[in-house]
Amino acid sequence: MKHVTISETEGAQLDLSFVVRNGRTVLDRRLFRYPYVLMRTFSQPLSSVQDGQDNAAATLTHVLVQNSGGPVHDRDNLTTNLRLTEGTNVRVTYQGATTISRARPGNMSRERLNITLDPGSRLAYLPEARILFPEAAHHQTTDIELSAGSTVLFTDAFTFHDPAATGRLFRELDNTLTIRRNGEIVLLDRQHLTNPLIGKDYRAFGTILLIGRQAPELPEIPNLYAATSCLPFDLGWSIRLAASDLRPIRAAIGLIDRSR
Repeated sequence: MKHVTISETEGAQLDLSFVVRNGRTVLDRRLFRYPYVLMRTFSQPLSSVQDGQDNAAATLTHVLVQNSGGPVHDRDNLTTNLRLTEGTNVRVTYQGATTISRARPGNMSRERLNITLDPGSRLAYLPEARILFPEAAHHQTTDIELSAGSTVLFTDAFTFHDPAATGRLFRELDNTLTIRRNGEIVLLDRQHLTNPLIGKDYRAFGTILLIGRQAPELPEIPNLYAATSCLPFDLGWSIRLAASDLRPIRAAIGLIDRSR
């Protein structure tokens, strides 16, 4: 395993690759630099039969990522690369919600996520929500490359907060997700909000994507609006979430995660 802390090298701030060795999913490449810190990994044996394949010898590897820099600032440009080779099973989480700070006029913070899944790989990507502060301007780009038999549980959520309680909102949120299969775009999802007008009933929003998985079963959760859609090209399912705060959205994500 390549275990290197990068301080000066240009490129992604977080770059991870996973392989199967001796029946276990392990990190093969582990590169990170400020603001990310990679915490320890946890291995969970899998003894069940999933998707008709015997995964008794495989393990689920859980990676916990920490943002040591705290908030995302107006000119931050952050990139994460994840590569799952054949047969790997990975769960990626973060230590807590990330605040997006005020952006000065003409500035914008940026985050880019690149995910490559080889045949038969399984990923659960479960970041905590973004909390957009007044005058925040944030751009998110996610690119996912699928292979035969690969599956993904992908979540994304955001809310907003004004510490002064004056009702000020964020300035812009530009969020684009692209999924490719064999190099061809099979899903393009775009959200672009500028100077939004958002009512009091719904102040937190989320998306759950289940790629290559069965239809979701989500019980009724108080104070949560959820809408399920079938994705094109037999990709799987999408769940859109809206709530008055993040608690019902976190509950929904937790239920879907535990059912995987």
